[in-house]
Amino acid sequence: MLDPGYCQSLKSRIMFSSKNLKSLQVLLPWLRPQRSVATSRLNTHFLDLGDDRSVAYQTIPGQRKPTIVLIPGLHSYTNMNGQKASCLLRYCDMNDYSCVIYDHECSGQSRGDVKKVVFTSWVEDALEVTSRLTDGPLVLVGSSLGGWLSIITGLKIKERLHGLVLFSPALNYVWPYYHRHKALLPPDACRRLEEGDPHVHTHEYGDALLKEDFAADSRKYELDLNKKLNITCPVRIIHGLHDTEIHPEQSMKLVESLESDDVDLIYRKSSCHQLESPPDLELFLITLDRLLKDNPVR
Repeated sequence: MLDPGYCQSLKSRIMFSSKNLKSLQVLLPWLRPQRSVATSRLNTHFLDLGDDRSVAYQTIPGQRKPTIVLIPGLHSYTNMNGQKASCLLRYCDMNDYSCVIYDHECSGQSRGDVKKVVFTSWVEDALEVTSRLTDGPLVLVGSSLGGWLSIITGLKIKERLHGLVLFSPALNYVWPYYHRHKALLPPDACRRLEEGDPHVHTHEYGDALLKEDFAADSRKYELDLNKKLNITCPVRIIHGLHDTEIHPEQSMKLVESLESDDVDLIYRKSSCHQLESPPDLELFLITLDRLLKDNPVR
């Protein structure tokens, strides 16, 4: 049985978690396989977007609703090969939910012209994936920049949005990230960036794209957290207090700006930006499972 503390809906309050969770095998006994899909050997498909653009994706069918879509972020750990993607696929397989994971254009296994890709391309990727590969209500899951993209996407598909699960959401992230890391590059690399050339930046969180027009284009999607965001579905946010990339206080500001009253903000005392330790991943599955059970599709 789950600890009762994790079985309650934490309506509009903050939970500070300082204790390690028990092992996944103990805490998630309901995840007993009902099917035998080999998630590690799923075929990768490509969604053709036209103009030599395509998005690589993997999907698991399911009879239960909502469909769950993982929106990737900027760094490679958030892609289809990441740990959260693997956990999500396994959870959906065992619980008979449809699931889609994918990689942005020009990242991971997806194709495209890196000289042409801009932030709008990634917004369009998310909208094309949700409109063409899914139907019915959706729960969007996003980590870091994927959290920002999940909100952008959710605002555009409000009638289908059933829930959001966000990890260290990196709102309005790309423009300051670009300038912060550009300043660390040698002069010749900075010059090439200013001339429009892309640069693959090797970061502690994995490879990431640095590109001036990509960063500039992101500014038109920046969110004003002093205004209400028209998100009315249940939202769950998990943020590590040791996050040095995105200040944890930003998630508090996001909570205050959401119109939804069903918002939980969970701070992990010892976790960093990636939230990929075993206890972090356990908490992810517990949080997602509780959201789905508390908010069944009618």
